[in-house]
Amino acid sequence: MGQWVVTVAGIAILSVLCDIILPEGQTRKYVKTVFGIVVTLVIVLPLVNFAGDNFIFESAIKESTLQEQYLNNVDDRQKKNSVQEITLILSANGVNVRDVSLTDDNVTVTLSGQPSVETEKRVCAVVEVFFPNFHVQTVWV
Repeated sequence: MGQWVVTVAGIAILSVLCDIILPEGQTRKYVKTVFGIVVTLVIVLPLVNFAGDNFIFESAIKESTLQEQYLNNVDDRQKKNSVQEITLILSANGVNVRDVSLTDDNVTVTLSGQPSVETEKRVCAVVEVFFPNFHVQTVWV
C-alpha cells in the first residue's frame, strides 16, 4: 500500500514538473493527456488486480466444486451399472440374486435358494472383478 502511494505521488510530481518545463502549445496538451491517463491507471490498477484475484480465486473454487460433483456423479453411476452387471452375470449363471448393495468398502449380495460353498465362491469371483478391494458378504434368505 505504501509503495502504491509513493508511485502515485511520484507520477503526480513528474506530471507537475513536465507541466512547468514544457512550453505552451500542442505538445503540452498531449503530455498532460498522457500523464492524466498514466495517473488514472496507476490509481485504478491495484483495484483491478484485487478484484481480479478474488474473481479468479472464486472461479477456481466454483470450478473445483463442479468437477468434484461431476466425478462423484460419474462414480455413483459406475457403481450402479456395476451392481446391475453383477446381478445379470450371476443370474445368467443360475444364481438366484435378490439384491446387491454397496457400502463404503463392502458388497452384500442377498441370495435365495439353498446355501452352497460353490455358489458363494462364484459370487465372490464375479464381485471381485468389479470391486477388487471390497469385502464380499453373501446373505441367504
